[in-house]
Amino acid sequence: MNLATLVGMTVSLGFGVVLGGGLVSWPATERSSSGQAAPNRPAPKDDFQRSAEIYDFKTTARSGAQRGEEIYYYKCWMCHNKYTKTAPLLHDLYKRPKLLSGQPVNDETVSQKIKNGGPAMPAYRYTLTDADLADLLSYFREGKCCFEADEPPRNPRYRY
Repeated sequence: MNLATLVGMTVSLGFGVVLGGGLVSWPATERSSSGQAAPNRPAPKDDFQRSAEIYDFKTTARSGAQRGEEIYYYKCWMCHNKYTKTAPLLHDLYKRPKLLSGQPVNDETVSQKIKNGGPAMPAYRYTLTDADLADLLSYFREGKCCFEADEPPRNPRYRY
């Protein structure tokens, strides 16, 4: 039997797998006890995994300005720092009367700028959730924004 015949048989059997003489196949959708297709459920997430904490920006805090600082560190700092000339500094952002676009500085205009981006700024509408934006804005409003390379956010797992 050649490879083409094997592939043809596998396709005709609905992508089944032959194991020990028996046929095992996986249904395309889950079925409930009534025979109806069950809705797709997201995979369970273990919030104690280090990778989940990093992915969700929750290594230093669960919410608030501290979490906003972490988001700033991973998403904003690389362009909005004193060493680059491509983007404005965000230090004392809420003390300014207007953004560079001429719009007043408030939560709505700042979050829209982050979501939509600009000519030299990526849009984060699909990357950051509303909770992420709220934490980032609270960090900007807090007045401690924005650290420089000398003092990055603390790592709570570091033991000295």
